[in-house]
Amino acid sequence: MLDLHTMLVAVAVATSCCALARIVLYFLHPGTAGLGHWAWASVIGALSFAVAGTGAGLSEGWSLTLAHGLVVAGFCLVWDGFRRFLGREGLTVRFYLGLGALAVALIVISHSVGSLYLRAIFNSALVALISLAIARELLWRPPPHRLAMRLAGWVYLANALFFMVRGASIGFDMGFMAGKMSYGLTVVAAMWWLCVTISVTLCMVLMAGERLQEELNFQASRDPLTGALNRRAFGALAEREVMRARRICAPLSLLMIDMDHFKQINDRLGHAGGDEALMMFVRLAGRVLRAEDLLCRFGGDEFLILLPGSSSTEAMGVAERLRTAFTEQARGLDGVNHLPFHISLSAGVTTLAGDEDMEAAIRRADTALYRAKTMGRDRCELA
Repeated sequence: MLDLHTMLVAVAVATSCCALARIVLYFLHPGTAGLGHWAWASVIGALSFAVAGTGAGLSEGWSLTLAHGLVVAGFCLVWDGFRRFLGREGLTVRFYLGLGALAVALIVISHSVGSLYLRAIFNSALVALISLAIARELLWRPPPHRLAMRLAGWVYLANALFFMVRGASIGFDMGFMAGKMSYGLTVVAAMWWLCVTISVTLCMVLMAGERLQEELNFQASRDPLTGALNRRAFGALAEREVMRARRICAPLSLLMIDMDHFKQINDRLGHAGGDEALMMFVRLAGRVLRAEDLLCRFGGDEFLILLPGSSSTEAMGVAERLRTAFTEQARGLDGVNHLPFHISLSAGVTTLAGDEDMEAAIRRADTALYRAKTMGRDRCELA
């Protein structure tokens, strides 16, 4: 037998602690989208239980109405925060205004008939619908390796089911208990809210940690200018592809690409112009290459591209497409700046032999690249 008002105050205190945790999380990562919405939602949630537990100097009907409205507003802010955290468009002002108008209409209806049951049923339905929407955001095509996001999605799905059951139970009480709402169900709802708030807060902290780890991994494995793989990350992934190719007896080809006249590009256009040429090539490669291909900035203006499952003929085709497309796209850059030469690429292409390691393949591709340079540049040579 648990006292309801004591439970409400205890939940308000625990929710306030969760609010403090979310606020600290926001100040630790202010640039992460959505954390501010989560913090405000937790503050509103704590306030809703403070109003429900103390009455806030209002009549019971109006204090519960205010508490219910704050709960729905908090859930909307959480939903908005999750959308922004995932890089999606936030909820619009029109949505908030529409939801506010609906809430006002439901309050007017419930007060006009003087039914606490209707207010509780309306509140349960809104919370269930918003929880379902949040669960869909988190569980529908989530990014890979996001365990905390999936856990949060399942928590909100369970919350939606709970409030559906709660709304149905209130309707049952309304029909069969002669105006006396189930005391036990109200206590259980308060305890459930406590569990959900703590669970969601932990998931939010873990999600922010996953995002931070993902950013650190990206910075550790990527070239800061172009976003291509750095040599260390490429080496680890390339060795894995070598072992896989040997296991399934599949071809594995390598391109070594160098930008022609790169020193003169830097001399005439400045380092900003050289950086723009490098980034232009990486953007182009992103459109030409497959998802499984590996692009690495090997050093300066040299790039390595690993093509799993591609024969030497197919690799030469890829190299030629990259060369011709880059030359075509670079005409604007060298034409506008009146360069006495065309910005172009040279490439060396090789296919790994059965017992060859990656270092040996890179040396052979480099030899082919040198031959392309000596034969006039703007061409591809097969090792």
